Amino acid sequence: MTTTDMLTGALAAAARGWHVFPLLPSTKRPARPNHRERDCTGTDPRCRAGHTGWDARATTDQTRIRRAWSSNNPSYGIGIACGPSGLVVVDLDTHKPGTEIPEPWNRFGIRTGEDVLDHLAGARGGTITPTYTVRTPSGGTHLYYTAPEGVRYGNTAGTIGWLVDTRAHGGYVVAPPTTIGSSSYVVTDDRPAAPLPLFLLDLLKPQRHTTSAAAPKRFDARTDRVPAYVASAIKGEVAKVTSAGAKQHNHRLLCAAIALGQLVAGGVLDERTAYDALTDAARVLMARGCDCTPIEVDRTIRSGFHIGSRNPRTPGTTRDNSRKAA
Repeated sequence: MTTTDMLTGALAAAARGWHVFPLLPSTKRPARPNHRERDCTGTDPRCRAGHTGWDARATTDQTRIRRAWSSNNPSYGIGIACGPSGLVVVDLDTHKPGTEIPEPWNRFGIRTGEDVLDHLAGARGGTITPTYTVRTPSGGTHLYYTAPEGVRYGNTAGTIGWLVDTRAHGGYVVAPPTTIGSSSYVVTDDRPAAPLPLFLLDLLKPQRHTTSAAAPKRFDARTDRVPAYVASAIKGEVAKVTSAGAKQHNHRLLCAAIALGQLVAGGVLDERTAYDALTDAARVLMARGCDCTPIEVDRTIRSGFHIGSRNPRTPGTTRDNSRKAA
């Protein structure tokens, strides 16, 4: 890749609000600073007030980006500082031939981080929400997700599952079209980064995502938040839940979660928007004396999302009959 290609890639990332910094050519190492904090002498212009690392140097400023990737410089790669960018990037690796496959993954016949993540999502009734996706030179995958506001995540290395790492505050990822050796990082899904899926929220922080028994709020499916047909689908499913008769509550909620889960899996509806709409509907039932609990509601919605994820639905597709068999 040429310097022009790298500049274009860096500016494109910055346009998404992601903070970028240069990497040494054909490596994953930051180009600046060229010293560690313990070796900082303060002679670097940006370290005169104290050591300034790559994360603090990362920027969205076009002038600084153009200067860093100018025609007078080598073809620096592109790093994205995840913390300042508000990202949690899930790094899915592949099994390296000749290395041992740990249990239970060997018993399950799982060989890739993608399959591990899919297994973890299924075990928690979750959905791997479609999002901005990059293929790495090693054949792995980077899934870019936006972190919830006010929540600070660190990095993980194999603690979620085998071949699954995450990069957040204090971490960075190599961005397209950076080349390492003879292979490049390539965008395979260019949609906006989606919010972090609920099952990953559970895995990355100790608090379980549950609802409160507070008074219900009215869900406002405004067309500036979701497409009109999606807003109509949300309103329709919410109405079915809130109008459920006695002893039909759980079944109606599950069916509604399956229907909206199909839209989530199709990439046209944010999982948290669907989740909040359904929990608001369930609160209406609880306010009327339904004996279901917030934990049961959470479990039913997640189960429905997982079932729905098997049959993604987008404009022009029909709803799968699996909903009737639930």
